[in-house]
Amino acid sequence: MSEASELDQDFDLIIVGGRPAGASLAARLGGQGLRVLVLDKASFPSRPPVSAPFVLPHAMALLDELELDEAEYAADTPRMHEFVLEFGGYFRAWIGFEPLAGRDYVYAVDRARFDHCLWRKLARVPGVITRERARVTELIREADRVVGVRVALPDQDEPRSVRARAVIGADGRRSLVARSVDAEVTVERRDVDTTIYYAHWEGVAPYQDGPTIAHIHASCDGFSFVFMPSADGQVMVLAQGRSDYWGALEGSPAQIYEGLLRARPAVWRRLAGARRVSELSGMKRVGNLFRAPAGPGWALVGDAYHQKDSLDAQGIYDALLGAKLLATQLRRWHAGDLSWDQAVANYGAAAHAALAPMFEATMDRVKRELYDEPPPFVAKTILRWVLTHPDYARRFSDLATRRREPEGFLTPGVLLGLAARGAAGRLRARLRGGADRTDPL
Repeated sequence: MSEASELDQDFDLIIVGGRPAGASLAARLGGQGLRVLVLDKASFPSRPPVSAPFVLPHAMALLDELELDEAEYAADTPRMHEFVLEFGGYFRAWIGFEPLAGRDYVYAVDRARFDHCLWRKLARVPGVITRERARVTELIREADRVVGVRVALPDQDEPRSVRARAVIGADGRRSLVARSVDAEVTVERRDVDTTIYYAHWEGVAPYQDGPTIAHIHASCDGFSFVFMPSADGQVMVLAQGRSDYWGALEGSPAQIYEGLLRARPAVWRRLAGARRVSELSGMKRVGNLFRAPAGPGWALVGDAYHQKDSLDAQGIYDALLGAKLLATQLRRWHAGDLSWDQAVANYGAAAHAALAPMFEATMDRVKRELYDEPPPFVAKTILRWVLTHPDYARRFSDLATRRREPEGFLTPGVLLGLAARGAAGRLRARLRGGADRTDPL
């Protein structure tokens, strides 16, 4: 069968978007008797317009379920067992990772390599057909129901129609599927908007001697900076700030980005001898929202459904988890156990229950870390006592890998206990004398 004639059949599902959400959804449905077509406007390997590179142990556990090879998706990428948070010039907090799925480390993957690994996986999945450089131009409807797409293919002069029982939008923040069905925004936070820009660098000085670590510098003035060691010796360097503060700065995004880096000695000391090797990428305003998850003949997954600030490093995990939850219901729909409306209602309820608590926790964290500027006395005392305590590090690790519910992360009682124990520990350290790794550099 030719590539063109393969698209003449009616599919059970057309998935628009073949990056983590769409590709993992197709991988979970393959071999289950569904005929699935995955369309992506990009060619692979390529990086998405804006990438979330962190893969934490709980995300790797979901990748294990897809039988993806860690040595392939994280090839030539350093394992990071720890990260350091520099809180202005006040103190440093060190956070490690408790083992989960046999891993006590994280990656900052090269998204071109990672996404290509997922895309190649689909070639081995029965029932799944993929097309790259395939740009969906519109949805096909009959009455009020979505029944297919019009897609422009590189080897055809005009867009062609492809039909399916349903269409899934896994096409990112600016989802064409979501816009075409006028998916309602059901939850949105605009009070903690941030702007992010990042690029890949070579020749970045190590943070210190010893193992590779991720490095976060919160400058306590509405901006923060992240060094993410990635594949092939490159480091992704991200600058993030309050959108209102960023918007008040003059110059192009590249000029502002470099100016912010240079203005902070703790950041620029690592970049003074380095060179930027990629184009600058980013967003002027990071969306924080939920859309309606589904409707007649359509559903949304990944960033098309749910978006939040990258501060919590949950983007890839959220995409993989949402795809798993949707796949569970679509298999029941295909088997005839549920109607479409029942299946997508179940998916919407499960996805919101799984994602909403972390969404609210992340909004609170953005407010604390970027919008609230603590007085120096508070930073030097209470914040240092809490954030540098080993119990806080363990609780944060459990929160980041979703082993702890956000609701109980930092209750007033927990904060009081951490502050008291942290103050006592700080006093003992000062009486002992010598080096204290929580002291600022």
